[in-house]
Amino acid sequence: MAVANQPAVAPGSQRRIGLYLGLLAGAVAALLLAGWSTPNFLTFDNMFVVVRAASITGIVAVGMSYVTISGNLFALSAGQLSALLSVVYALMVRGNLWVPLSCAGVCAVAVLAGVLQGYAITIIRNPIITTIAFGAVFVGLAAYVSGNGNIRIHNEAATWIGTVRPLGIPIQSWVFVAWALIGLFVLKRSRIGRLITLSGANRLTAAATGLRVDVVTAISMVMLALSCAIVAIFSVSQFSSAKADMFPGLDIDCIASVLVGGIALRGGQGSPIQAAFGAVLIALLQNYLLLRSLPTGVRLAIVGILVVAATSGFHLLQRRTR
Repeated sequence: MAVANQPAVAPGSQRRIGLYLGLLAGAVAALLLAGWSTPNFLTFDNMFVVVRAASITGIVAVGMSYVTISGNLFALSAGQLSALLSVVYALMVRGNLWVPLSCAGVCAVAVLAGVLQGYAITIIRNPIITTIAFGAVFVGLAAYVSGNGNIRIHNEAATWIGTVRPLGIPIQSWVFVAWALIGLFVLKRSRIGRLITLSGANRLTAAATGLRVDVVTAISMVMLALSCAIVAIFSVSQFSSAKADMFPGLDIDCIASVLVGGIALRGGQGSPIQAAFGAVLIALLQNYLLLRSLPTGVRLAIVGILVVAATSGFHLLQRRTR
């Protein structure tokens, strides 16, 4: 219950909520304007394509949000880890290992990779350099175990995982939505989520209160790694193949989703839902630009401008609401 003569919501929170609502209204207005200028844009079939396009990036972006909220900026090894896990999964399935066991095996490898990266970040104290180095290790291992070639699989159960469409919607899209909602619950309602947020808000204070910051960092990296495992399983199952360079640009797309979603770079604020929202916004923009037949270079430049504008806007917001 609010204390007498004291607002139930802090002024900073009111301003933040107001600005987020304003940004949402602006996004809806832009969406309607895009639909008016490009008739094929707001059709059901095209929105279906957009959600499907956002799913792979969005799943990993949700995982990346844990890293950013925990105060570790970004991981630049998501694409390489996804490629390695894809190769591992394809080799397991091609070796006639039961598909559920193959999925479990890939998740176990992902957990190990996440833990190793998390504790290495704690030792080196630089998540960017650490994950770049691990990315090189992951892509090197992927190229080695795959013979630097394309691994093809022929398994009906695996193909079903990648192509099944509950209610006519690809399973990847359902998992994207579910993974984002699970992330929201973990961050806002679980003890692990509270520890991640506290660690990101002030690492020194968190350590002084006895919080194992190294464990929190490892957990956030494990959540990202599990996101990469999900993407690897779906991608290999859908295309029936895996190779070491499967996910070019995935790191940049995920980071862009986190930034456009407005998650605080300094850590301690944000939600996986915001990263998912950012992934959808970027997919919408890319789809619109593609329908307008703009050259690839122009499309990349416009997406970059959006990321810079969104990051600057949210940074100014966070400064005003402190």
